[in-house]
Amino acid sequence: MTPKPRAKNTNLPKYCTLSNGRIVYRPRIAPEHRHIIPTDRHGYLRPPVRLGKPGDPEREIIAAYLTAKNQIEQQIAATHHTLAWVVNQYTRSSKFKGLAPGSQRRAQVFLRILDHPATIDGEQKTLGDIPARSITRPMVRRLADQRLKQYQSNGKKGVVIVNREITTLASAIKWAKDHIDRLGIVENPFGIEKYSEQPNTRYVTDEEYHIQRDIAAGVADYLPVVFELAYLLAGRSVEMLDIKLSDIDTDRETGGIHVTRRKGSESNIIEWSDRLYQAYQDARELHARHKIAAIDAPLLINQQGQALRIETLRTAMSRLKKKMAKESLSDVYWSLHKLKSKGVSDAQDDRIAGHKSESMRNRYRVKTARRKPAR
Repeated sequence: MTPKPRAKNTNLPKYCTLSNGRIVYRPRIAPEHRHIIPTDRHGYLRPPVRLGKPGDPEREIIAAYLTAKNQIEQQIAATHHTLAWVVNQYTRSSKFKGLAPGSQRRAQVFLRILDHPATIDGEQKTLGDIPARSITRPMVRRLADQRLKQYQSNGKKGVVIVNREITTLASAIKWAKDHIDRLGIVENPFGIEKYSEQPNTRYVTDEEYHIQRDIAAGVADYLPVVFELAYLLAGRSVEMLDIKLSDIDTDRETGGIHVTRRKGSESNIIEWSDRLYQAYQDARELHARHKIAAIDAPLLINQQGQALRIETLRTAMSRLKKKMAKESLSDVYWSLHKLKSKGVSDAQDDRIAGHKSESMRNRYRVKTARRKPAR
């Protein structure tokens, strides 16, 4: 039965009516929420919430109304605002879309944690199905421990990826607290202490570098060029892929390569050395083998003459790693990021990578210092 409309001149809020000698609150529930809140066939709350009786102080009626209204909203939010729903809102936000494309792709990989099994009301579901407001720090701590144990049982170290998974969810909740109404979260549950990550201490020797560089030539013709540039420019892979022909001043006396640095490092120009200029010439030789249509082409291209993508580079590195394992050279193998450390360690100026702080320069300076004793 549809509730009677409010009487004229009443101060009662909307959906508050007089029924059987009682003042009740019986709101109409939106269709998309009726699987959460019980309603009659007309879509009104069933049973209605009793607020009081005629003659009760108006302030008590209003207070009871506000409490009932808030409880219904919180019940809807608790079910509707699952962690997966919140994360989906975050990944559609301008904040997320403002991240670098590579950062967005990595975040999507880390968000696979949402598929982690979870038990909710006796049913086997996933982490993403849990209402965001119901997640606690102790729950996240146990989750992180379980994830780490799972990765390690599969032969992986796991520390870095678990830290990144938790950090990605922490970023989503931080955004949601500022942009989603009635989220019901005061403290970010994903702000737990991260696992300690071991710093990179390996220095790739010249011998190890040349062994892998020679083998890489048989995997993809662009890999040796990428290695030389990453080492001599002390750059990340994405920084090397960002370099275009317009970033290069070919004047051998005053020119060099302009490198746009990522992650807060200062962009800079690396002046020509004979070896760096030869690496540039090798890259241009690859251009000569293909028809490059772009006016301002990237310096690094793939075997089809197109811009070399980070995914293609990672695939080639994976093939190289397997090839070196077959040749019993797994101990020699090094990742591209190790070349940045080698580049910083071997450069005449350890500020080559654009790091602003001494602590960051020390982090990448992995070559063991050599000192002469007293005579």
